[in-house]
Amino acid sequence: MKQAKYTHRYFLTAGECDATGHMPLTLLIERLIEVATEHANELGIGYADLKECGIGWVLSRLSVEMDAYPGINDSYSVTTWIESLNKRFSSRNMLIADAAGVPIGYARTLWAPINLATRGLADLTPFVADMPVCDNACPIAPYPRMPHTGTDAAVSHYTFKYCDLDFNRHVNTVRYVSLILNQWPLEHYDANMVGRFDIGFARECHFSETVALHLEEKDGASLCELLRNGERVLAARFLWRKNDMS
Repeated sequence: MKQAKYTHRYFLTAGECDATGHMPLTLLIERLIEVATEHANELGIGYADLKECGIGWVLSRLSVEMDAYPGINDSYSVTTWIESLNKRFSSRNMLIADAAGVPIGYARTLWAPINLATRGLADLTPFVADMPVCDNACPIAPYPRMPHTGTDAAVSHYTFKYCDLDFNRHVNTVRYVSLILNQWPLEHYDANMVGRFDIGFARECHFSETVALHLEEKDGASLCELLRNGERVLAARFLWRKNDMS
């Protein structure tokens, strides 16, 4: 029987922590993608299953809200379920819990099937019919509308390299997030934690391509756009909270 919910339990080692001794956002995103992949494999809509039809999954949107992050030697779990599935998109939610099972965060993700040959949207119709959809509540707000950054935005440039790529030979989600997080000094992270993070992708980037990173503080949020030849590659938003984790 196909299980509507899937849980993976983890242990956070010292080597996985950031400079504050806690799980970094980049590792959290890796875990969310990992658990989504494992559940998809169990449901028969994983990489190997879709590849037979010339299809692959790409992450289109991600929203994460965290009240706290695991620290060194903490156990934690990630539970995932499909909220909706149609021929074009899969909406998948996640719950992040501490060792006692108490929720410390939630995530919303939107996945799109792409044709591996044309890189355009593919059709999931053959896989939709018997997928278990779960009405479990996900109490965080949906992905927001992302405004463009303005003329006051700080601008820097980056050229993607070998270690930025994944097996699809395009830039890996986590590498984009790392690039953005590196725009703030260490003192910022000593004082602040990421309370809410949103990222949405418009285009793929590849080896040796150069992007312009626009960063702007506006209405209490940090807004980011990556532009290639003037066209938006992605948009991201950070809402910060005082870092009171000990």
